[in-house]
Amino acid sequence: MSDDMTFALLGPVRMWRAGTELPAGSPQQRALAAMLLLHEGRVVGIDEMATALWEDEPPRGAFGTLRTYVSRLRRLLEGTTATIDTVGGGYALRTPQESVDVARFETLLRRGRELGRTTDLTGAATVLTEALDLWQGDGLDGVPGAYAAHQRVRLQEERLAARTLRLAALLDTGGSVVPELTTLVEAHPYREELRALLMRALYRDGRQADAIDAYHTGARLLGDELGLDPGPALREMHQRILVSDPTLTVTPRTETSTTVPDGSARAEQTPVPHPAQLPADQRGFVGRHRELAWADALLDTRAAPTTAVISGMGGVGKSALAVHWAHHNATAFPDGQLYVDLRGFDHTQAPVKPHDALIRLLEALGIAGQHVPDSLDARAALFRSALAGRRMLVLLDNARDADQVRPLLPGTGDSLALVTSRHRLSALCVAGAASIHLDVLPDDDAKVLLTHRAGPDRADADPESLDRIVRATGRLPLALAVVGARLADSPDIPLRVIADELGSAHTVLDSLGDPDPTVDVRAVLSWSCTALDPAALHALRQLAVLPEAAFDVPAARSAVGHHDPVPVDALVRASLLVRTRPGWYALHDLVRACAAEFAVKHPEARREAVARVLDHYLGSAHRATMLLEPRRVPLDLPEPTIGTEVLRHADATAAFDWLAGHRRTLRAAVDLAVTERSYGAAWQLAWCLAAYLHRAGYWSDAVNLWQVALGAAERDQSVIGQARTHQGLGVALGMSHGLSAAGFHPPSAAQDDTQAAACAHVTEAIRLYLSIGMRAAAAWALVSLASLHDSTADPDAVTDALERARELSDEPSLQVAVLNNLAVLHARLGDGPRAVAAAREVLDLIQTIGDTSTGAHATDTLGMAQMADDDPGGATTSFRAAARAFEAAGDPMNQGSASPTWATRTSQRVTPPQPRPRGPRRSPSWTAPGTLSRTGCGCCSASRQR
Repeated sequence: MSDDMTFALLGPVRMWRAGTELPAGSPQQRALAAMLLLHEGRVVGIDEMATALWEDEPPRGAFGTLRTYVSRLRRLLEGTTATIDTVGGGYALRTPQESVDVARFETLLRRGRELGRTTDLTGAATVLTEALDLWQGDGLDGVPGAYAAHQRVRLQEERLAARTLRLAALLDTGGSVVPELTTLVEAHPYREELRALLMRALYRDGRQADAIDAYHTGARLLGDELGLDPGPALREMHQRILVSDPTLTVTPRTETSTTVPDGSARAEQTPVPHPAQLPADQRGFVGRHRELAWADALLDTRAAPTTAVISGMGGVGKSALAVHWAHHNATAFPDGQLYVDLRGFDHTQAPVKPHDALIRLLEALGIAGQHVPDSLDARAALFRSALAGRRMLVLLDNARDADQVRPLLPGTGDSLALVTSRHRLSALCVAGAASIHLDVLPDDDAKVLLTHRAGPDRADADPESLDRIVRATGRLPLALAVVGARLADSPDIPLRVIADELGSAHTVLDSLGDPDPTVDVRAVLSWSCTALDPAALHALRQLAVLPEAAFDVPAARSAVGHHDPVPVDALVRASLLVRTRPGWYALHDLVRACAAEFAVKHPEARREAVARVLDHYLGSAHRATMLLEPRRVPLDLPEPTIGTEVLRHADATAAFDWLAGHRRTLRAAVDLAVTERSYGAAWQLAWCLAAYLHRAGYWSDAVNLWQVALGAAERDQSVIGQARTHQGLGVALGMSHGLSAAGFHPPSAAQDDTQAAACAHVTEAIRLYLSIGMRAAAAWALVSLASLHDSTADPDAVTDALERARELSDEPSLQVAVLNNLAVLHARLGDGPRAVAAAREVLDLIQTIGDTSTGAHATDTLGMAQMADDDPGGATTSFRAAARAFEAAGDPMNQGSASPTWATRTSQRVTPPQPRPRGPRRSPSWTAPGTLSRTGCGCCSASRQR
């Protein structure tokens, strides 16, 4: 038989097993126990735990530490009525509610409120006294962390509420409460409800002057400290005392007197409506632990707002979350739950006017239609009066804007209005409403939802298709529910069939259709779109043509086609655009698909938007590339489309940062150009992006990019485009498989195949360059070919390629590259004198170029040559000078690579076939084609052809 556990949180965190106290552990372990207990059996994610205990700076190994704490707690609870279950990525502590003092306190507090409303004031005072006796401190005493601090504030608010209610009950039953109220008011001088209660207590004790003095003291405090006037309740109490209102000395009651046959009077309760209007809860509700915790924090806290807003895009599950939470917390609103669908986004009916919504709400509260005033203000005032003194939930679903909602809000803190809307309702938030914005489901929760509908066996049998379905729906709950219903209705259809249907961006909305427009994803999203003003709807249509990646404001301005501010804030407020970080935005895949359908209806505007977007990315990337690689041959780009914004980067560092920050977006822009059959723009964008990828060492990404670019150049029938992409692909293939870094070690069979393919691409590039008279470009391609031949341990082939390059072009930068590569080759072959001579000739030539980074590479090569020439002192000096030069040039790929390795290099003599030591992901100074001229591939460094 299990032992009973009891837990105390209203003071120090303590626990008892069958009456014997157990050690609660370290402060962090007590914090974890308290967090699990306060979640009352709900799952707490491990990330949430780490944030609660250590805020933004969890220590290394925090997750392991948390698991250790959980394990210790489990050992303490083993064999008791309390258990800690592992659920998904978190934990849930499940124990009878009555075993936790916080739960007992909150139950007694609710009971005290209920008794007070039924005028059993003596019973209310007794119950509230019992609740307050549970406190043994401030709550969570000694527990660290922001979560504990927040909960401590919440619990103290509940404690103060209990004390206030108890004193009010005692006052109305003839008790003496002035001393305790005076102490409370001194501790909380700005709490007007406490001061009003003290004024009434003083008046009842015959101390009218003291009651008026208490009012003026409070008014001075509010004015001097906060710049505020007393609120309506305090002013009303002051006025009633001034006129000696006789009701101040009468105990408030809700009974009416009825005469019975024997002539005596009997109290009879007036029936009070108890509406329970919530829609049905959603079956199989999944996830949303963070959002539910946010809503839970609104309960039983007098300092909490009277209004809370849940916003999010259509179909994201706002109503489902609100209704689910409301059902699970209905007992927290003992006077009832009101519900109104405001139809803010309904294509079949107009939004409900506040004037009409108030009639429904007032009738639900028992106020007959003939007693409802005509004006909106009067109805709103009557509604607030009807809620006063009650604890009710008002769920206002699907609101269009703040004006529709504002007249429907309660006026006191006992009731809560929970509002859902596709708009963020910022005006309500500015006025003090709590708010949370709902995003799509996390990947794991989306899979759980589908698994519930499809069945675990079916989902486990084809996890790949399940993943594809989740990706295709964008994890939007409505889309997942539509697919889930179809899976449940068609158990014989394989998951892969559904995944294939959803796989196309052009047909995904068709696949998520339904005859009922309320669950048709296209209809739900289109209602949000058509609710926009014309400027915002136009902007959304144009933004839909952007690449499927995050975008910044300049890209948005180019898509829309003017330099005026793009209404991104309006689209964010409408939950149609997501702000991913300051200045960056993204469209949900299904919103993009819906907006794209609107754009197709305006083909000319769409075509122009696509042209501007591609011109923006190509023009901005080209300028960045030319700053980063000033010796490249610029692309011959046409003038950008009117309305395009092409960025001007401040310097090479800014250019590098821009390319780094836009890497994924530019890669998506290449795909967009191919999709739109702008093949020239596709390979040219790839040419620009490759400069960054080569320099940063993203060789696998570069291979994929160049393959796409080569196909685009072939479709574009551009000879120079094909030549450049062949060469770039050959270089990237070589670097991605370590061919250029292999030294003279025997290559593997896989490297043999890759080396052959890489050489074939570069050889084809040389042929194409020569076919159109681009001798310098062909020479640079031969430098690339030399680097690939190195891995075949064929120094003669390397020398031949480099000598042919020198013959084709006398361009100084090319001569530098060839001589530098020859210096490295001689050093690897152990011919130190020839290596040093070639390296020094390179440094002499560099004086005609004046490129700091080129000089850094050449100095680095000289150090290598000096090592081969058995001159470690000279090599040390050269490597140090190269490191300083790389730093001065701001070269992010090689900066620091020379410095960390010079000591190692100079500690050993270079003899063949030993490869040169390298830093991580650094391309060799001679084998990375065009490295000397700070390019990613040799084709980029050729001079203009005459």
